[in-house]
Amino acid sequence: MSRLPLFSLCLFLLACAATAAPTSTDERKAESKTIRELAESFKAAQDDPAAQQQIIARALAAGGRVPQGLRSTIYATYSKETTAYWTQLRKLVIKTKETSLDTLLGTDAKTKSDRTTIMQLAEFCDQLKSGGGEKTNKLKESFLSREEKVIQGTAKRRKISIRMTKIEQEVFKLTNLVRKQHGLETLKIDPKLIATARDHCRDMQTHNFFAHESPVEGKATPFDRATHFGTTANAENLAAGNVTPAEVVQGWLDSPGHRSNLLHPEMTRCGVGRVGGYWTALYGL
Repeated sequence: MSRLPLFSLCLFLLACAATAAPTSTDERKAESKTIRELAESFKAAQDDPAAQQQIIARALAAGGRVPQGLRSTIYATYSKETTAYWTQLRKLVIKTKETSLDTLLGTDAKTKSDRTTIMQLAEFCDQLKSGGGEKTNKLKESFLSREEKVIQGTAKRRKISIRMTKIEQEVFKLTNLVRKQHGLETLKIDPKLIATARDHCRDMQTHNFFAHESPVEGKATPFDRATHFGTTANAENLAAGNVTPAEVVQGWLDSPGHRSNLLHPEMTRCGVGRVGGYWTALYGL
């Protein structure tokens, strides 16, 4: 290739780049005015997604750097809304002890409404970034990814109670007394197993069931539930009814399966929980 064609090509590219931005003060002022007007119209139509979509279409039709300018304005709102949403979502996870997004949104109408608004803003930003060309969902996908991390991270970090109640302590003490009588090592308290046990009792009370298998999403088995609280479990004993700690432990000793768990020689950890008339004991190696 000769130098002349190459030089001509470079001039052509520079000329194209120069037309992508305003070339005079008047043009820059006109563009700024257009962006400002579109942004004000967009904010005024915050309760009307259809009207906002029409404004996005106007911005795309205006061309130049207007879509990017409007996107910056909308993204500022998106950032503000999401910052408040993360705080709101974390509080909801702690309050409900749920990790299912559908369940969380079903318990709080405001959180659900705010999320809808954020998703719309993300879609508008992505639409403006693509310039009306091939659709992109990068901001929307980023939001969904972080949302899941916030939910799961909050669930794992939430405060774990390290104290058993008096009645829970009584079951734990009787368990160790029986193990000692059988020449076995006593169990140590695992705070995370206490939290797991209480959580399962609470689920049984809330959802009116009595079983090792839970209908609550993500908590199907004792092993799932222990993982949910950042620990491991190898066996689980359940009891229900208006009974004393002594009756709970004796009932387990009278049942071959429960007795085997309570007197398993390799178990080293235990957590006991009681909510309402439900009792759960979890054992770990």
